[in-house]
Amino acid sequence: MNLKKKLILILLTVSSGVALKNVNAQGDGPRAWMLGPTHLFGIDAKWLNLEQNIVPSGSIFIPNANLTVNVFPITFLYTFGLAGNYAMIQGNFAPGNVTGTVDLSQYGLSANQSVSNSGFSDGFFSFRMGIIGAPALSIGQFLTKKPGFSMMGMFRAWYSGTYESTVNVSNPSNLINMGTNRWTFEIGLPMAIPFGGNKKMPFWWETVPSVEFYTTNTDPSITSFGAKETSQQPLLNWENHITKNITPEFWAGIDFRLQLGGANIVDDSVKSDTKLNIFGGGVSMGYQVLPFLSLKGSYDEVIWGYNGAESRMFRLGATFTYVNVSSLKKIIN
Repeated sequence: MNLKKKLILILLTVSSGVALKNVNAQGDGPRAWMLGPTHLFGIDAKWLNLEQNIVPSGSIFIPNANLTVNVFPITFLYTFGLAGNYAMIQGNFAPGNVTGTVDLSQYGLSANQSVSNSGFSDGFFSFRMGIIGAPALSIGQFLTKKPGFSMMGMFRAWYSGTYESTVNVSNPSNLINMGTNRWTFEIGLPMAIPFGGNKKMPFWWETVPSVEFYTTNTDPSITSFGAKETSQQPLLNWENHITKNITPEFWAGIDFRLQLGGANIVDDSVKSDTKLNIFGGGVSMGYQVLPFLSLKGSYDEVIWGYNGAESRMFRLGATFTYVNVSSLKKIIN
C-alpha cells in the first residue's frame, strides 16, 4: 500500500467519532477507539432515529412505553500528546425530539398517554489517554507505524440536557424529558486489537468495558405523583465492534453490546423491573469520500432485553477532520 492510500486509511480510522449515549449494540460506534496521530481536529455530526422504550438519553428503561426519538448529536474532538502518550478530548451536544406513548395506568391516568418533547438530550465532555501501545505520534510517525494492540483509559462526564420537572397531572404530555437532570460519570478501558492475515489492512476488534455511575435527581418529573427523588444503580457496559477495510476508502463490520444493571431507584426503593439487562447487535459501514470527509451508516437493535426492553436504531453520520499534512506532500504525491 502506498503512503497516499495509507494516509486515507488513517484518516478514516480516526475520524469515525462518537455518538449519543444510547441503549443498543452501538454505544460510541465502530472506529471510535483506535489510535490516531496527534494534532488532529474533528467534527462529527450524526442523525439517529430510534424506536424504543428507553428515554432519549439512553439510560432509563420505562416498561410499556413506545417512543420515537430523533437526535442530532454533534461532537468536537482534538488529539494531542501527554507525557509521551496519545490523548484526546471531546465535547458533545445533542439537540432532538421525542414523541410516543407511556402507560400511566398505575397513576390512575391513561394506559397510552401521549407524550412529546424537544430540546437537548444529555451531552458530554470526555478525556482518554494511552496506557499500553498508544504513544503520541505525529502524522509522519503514524504513517510508518505497524498496526498493533492499544489500550487507553477513558473518563467521561455526561451533563443534563433539557429538563422540566413540573408535570400537569391533567395533561402530563411533558412527562418524558430529553435530559435527565443529573450527572453521569463513566470510566472505561477501550482496547483496539488487530487480527487476521492481512498485516496492512487487518480485521480490528474494538472492545470497551466501562461502568457508569449516576448522581441523584432531586427534582424528578414525577414529583406530582409523589416521588421526591430518583437515582439509578451503576450500569456495566461491554461494547464491541469487529470491522475491516475492504478497500482503503471503504470499511464494514458488525457490532454487539452487553449492558447489565442500571435499575431505577425511586425514594430509596429499587425498581428491579427497570434493569437495563440488554444484549444488542447490528451492522455498520463507512466510506471516505474525501481525505477530510467520511460518511457512516448503521442499523442496530436490542436482540434480547430484560422485561421487554427494546431499541431499534438507524444512524447516518458525517465526520470532518483536519490534520496538517503539508510536510508530507513530497512523500505522498
